[in-house]
Amino acid sequence: MSVDVGAARMSADLYVGGAWIEGGAGRLDNVDPGNGRTVGAVSLATAAQVDDAITAAVDAFPAWSALSGTARGDILRRAAALLVDRTEEAVATILLETGKTEADARGEIGRAAETLRWNGEQAGRVQATAFPGVVAGSRRTSVPTPLGAVAVITAWNFPAVLATRKLGAALAAGCAVVFKASEFAPATARLVVELLAEAGLPAGVVNLVFGDPQAVSAQLTSSQRIKALSFTGSTAVGKALAAQAAPNLIRTVLELGGHAPVLVMDDADVDHVIATTAGAKFGSAGQSCVAPSRYFVHESRYQEFVDKLTAKASSYVLGHGTEDGVTLGAVAHQGRVDALVRLAQDATEHGGTVTTGGHQVRRDGFYFAPTVVAGLPLDADAAILSEEPFGPIATVSAFSTLDEAIDAANAAPFAFAAYLFTDRLSVRDHVVRRLNASNLGINQLAPSLPDVPLGGLGNSGYGYEGGIEGILAFTQLRLVSETPGPLGLAG
Repeated sequence: MSVDVGAARMSADLYVGGAWIEGGAGRLDNVDPGNGRTVGAVSLATAAQVDDAITAAVDAFPAWSALSGTARGDILRRAAALLVDRTEEAVATILLETGKTEADARGEIGRAAETLRWNGEQAGRVQATAFPGVVAGSRRTSVPTPLGAVAVITAWNFPAVLATRKLGAALAAGCAVVFKASEFAPATARLVVELLAEAGLPAGVVNLVFGDPQAVSAQLTSSQRIKALSFTGSTAVGKALAAQAAPNLIRTVLELGGHAPVLVMDDADVDHVIATTAGAKFGSAGQSCVAPSRYFVHESRYQEFVDKLTAKASSYVLGHGTEDGVTLGAVAHQGRVDALVRLAQDATEHGGTVTTGGHQVRRDGFYFAPTVVAGLPLDADAAILSEEPFGPIATVSAFSTLDEAIDAANAAPFAFAAYLFTDRLSVRDHVVRRLNASNLGINQLAPSLPDVPLGGLGNSGYGYEGGIEGILAFTQLRLVSETPGPLGLAG
């Protein structure tokens, strides 16, 4: 075992106005999905404490936004360095509360540090843009101006990456934040906020709260003092938040569900496809909105693909992230297991064949066997073809023509990530034009990295995270048009 779980502190309180305080609405257990044991507790906020967090952000905003972008960026870069220094603690923390393998946990912490660092580097580059005026001697300037106090709500599946992506962009833009993190991953959120404070973030600029998700989100979106909301989570919750935010015209960035299709053409290298996509399909137990989930394979390569993907799925070793040799971890909770069992059973009732897995693994914790469902017709009414599975399960269906594969891929109500494997440029161009996806990987994955904007489409959300566009999402581009007065000497 190379993870020192003793380095992790698995409980989390609220952080409001620069002070750690106990929530007044009770506590919830922090449960390790890998064995079902309680490893800590999370403190829940009352409505009054959430209001205090909003007030703290509003009060801290003027001084924070007045700092130079370079000064704000220095704090983010210091936080990134601190996260690297405390990698072992961070890996142990995320492993214990998410069920990830050690490799998945280390990968996420590395991405989180990179995200903080990149946003820190960009903070000083958020600059006004000058345009010529329409009157002689005049000028126009587009000035990015931070919006104010904003709300950030994150999911449990990538708690470090989501926290650093949203907080990094908002802080680089000059906004103050009320951060509502998931109660399923509270210690990771607490650690990120601790590191920001240690790096020199002024009191009140980031405030961390936990609590009843519906009540806290409703309170945040009903406040006229909150100027923007960035949310990652399910499509159903995202739509509800958008509706709640609408009366106050709170700007929203929504990263919602996904159900990524993979189109495998007759000229594709099947071994390459599986080697490339399996890590994304089964990494973090498939709990990712960009995970490949529906394979559409040309009929000439179909059986070969089914056999090889089945063999790959069967090769994973399930277990706790601290155990040697483990290559697939737990899912978040029993509810996810039950949903995956239901999807597998429903798929068989609609013509699919489970070639491996399809059941809960009976051991301590929450485990679902890596699963392949083959043979579903392209037009099957199986729930798994339209409902985001969010787990280590994939379907494989055969197609004969490219257009029917694209139609099947576009049939799901999500449009986040998609993948294509072919060596033909004509196929590539046709798919890029027609496939309903905002993030397309061709002969490779389509990673979400901090330097390039990525946004949802349709039921997968809207707005952008990453890139300079992700920072600008927390600003208003104010247009200043001016003409100098007459020349002369004062007095």
